[in-house]
Amino acid sequence: MVDLDEDHSLARHLRRRGFDVWVMELRGHGLSHRAATGGLRPFDWTIDDYVRQDLPAVVKHVREATGAAQVHWFGHSLGGMILYAACALGLTAGIRSAVMGDVPGSFRDDRRPGRFGMAYVRLIPAVPPLLVIPFTLLLGLLSPSLFLPRYGIHRRRTMLRVVSNGIVDFGSSKVARQLIGMIERRCFTSADGAIDYEEGVARLHFPVLQLAAVARRSPEAVVRALIERCPVADRTYRRLARSEGFSEDYNHFTLLLGENAPREVYPIVAAFLERTGREG
Repeated sequence: MVDLDEDHSLARHLRRRGFDVWVMELRGHGLSHRAATGGLRPFDWTIDDYVRQDLPAVVKHVREATGAAQVHWFGHSLGGMILYAACALGLTAGIRSAVMGDVPGSFRDDRRPGRFGMAYVRLIPAVPPLLVIPFTLLLGLLSPSLFLPRYGIHRRRTMLRVVSNGIVDFGSSKVARQLIGMIERRCFTSADGAIDYEEGVARLHFPVLQLAAVARRSPEAVVRALIERCPVADRTYRRLARSEGFSEDYNHFTLLLGENAPREVYPIVAAFLERTGREG
């Protein structure tokens, strides 16, 4: 999502603005090493592992490699959720500021049904991505319009890259079950239900910018809750909508991968990080 290609890459935009940019790959995804799963079997980890192990390990590594006392964090969707979940556990001392890309802060107002999703995720370990990706690519080639209602990306080349890189990945069915479960229970908790990760929103202790996509399937209150419950004074909520002066009503995907995102959205992220970096 943050580094799809040369034309759609928040990471490369920030690098051109002078930032030292690191792209995090969660365990089992992308270029992360299999050894990073900590010996866990394939598909045998949860979001808790992202929160308790992966995020602290990445922040520690970047700080040691760069000599920086703190780092800025950009998180899209789950990438922002694991940050405030880490706040709930007191694991975010190394964070200077954060930009949240359409990150839900509470699921209490989310009324999406989760039954179909739960039935589907039980099949994920038995459906290798290498079998699914060619099928979805073929659908994309034959009928790109099938993906437009969900992804809102009109350029075929970009859409095919999203389909091949962003829809199906080598991940864990337990992560998917945890995500679907939070929609059903309307609360983001640890896998065993013992920790309410949403309490981490009230423990955010650094400047926060929330980018809200208004063309969404769930209520905007789900995203707005993060800013409303955030206790820091330096918090900003930006609605990416025509009514706010943008060229389009952005959705969950186009805020990073839309044709206008590099011109309209990326500079907002860079300006916020430059300001909070100077103030630090």
